[in-house]
Amino acid sequence: MTHTIETPRERLDRLRAEVADRKQAASAELPVRPADTFHALKTGVTISVGNGFMSTAHITKAGENIIVTQNMIDASRDTFGNSWMSLLGDDAAQIERWGEVRFRLGRAPEGTPTWGAVGDSDWREQREDARKAAWAEADPERRAAALQTVHERFGPAPLTSTIISSTPDPSIAAAEAQQEALAKGGVRHVSHYVAQEPGVKR
Repeated sequence: MTHTIETPRERLDRLRAEVADRKQAASAELPVRPADTFHALKTGVTISVGNGFMSTAHITKAGENIIVTQNMIDASRDTFGNSWMSLLGDDAAQIERWGEVRFRLGRAPEGTPTWGAVGDSDWREQREDARKAAWAEADPERRAAALQTVHERFGPAPLTSTIISSTPDPSIAAAEAQQEALAKGGVRHVSHYVAQEPGVKR
């Protein structure tokens, strides 16, 4: 049996080739390629779009269309060559990993929510803009239809007031009890004070 002794240079070249082969195999398993599009369903998810010390990140907005780049694919890999982008197009796998569906393949369909969650600042701002536009309709029928569309898309209007606490204030109860006790007991003490002029004794 013949044993081949590798030089350090040969070993380095072999390892680099193995890494490249693994990356190529992993890329073949991804559901996207550079120039493909997917869209975000959640606001605030951070995506690395480049490698290296000066790499940058992108924070998603719900309803946003994202174009895949090779740098994005490379940055999505962990030390084992696995990529989170392999989850694109697999809702069940995303729920298993993240507890929610964050992305879907292709461009965002018409009507995809462009806010993070009902009640957040984006939702409130967009609902208010849509409501104002609906009320600006001069024709009553079109105005009513536009307002109905706002309700169907955004849901009911947000609450304008919040009850902080319904617990009675103990100081109020104590003051009421004291007033009641005084009313039952009558006047306990009366004092009269009359201003006294200098030099006049009373």
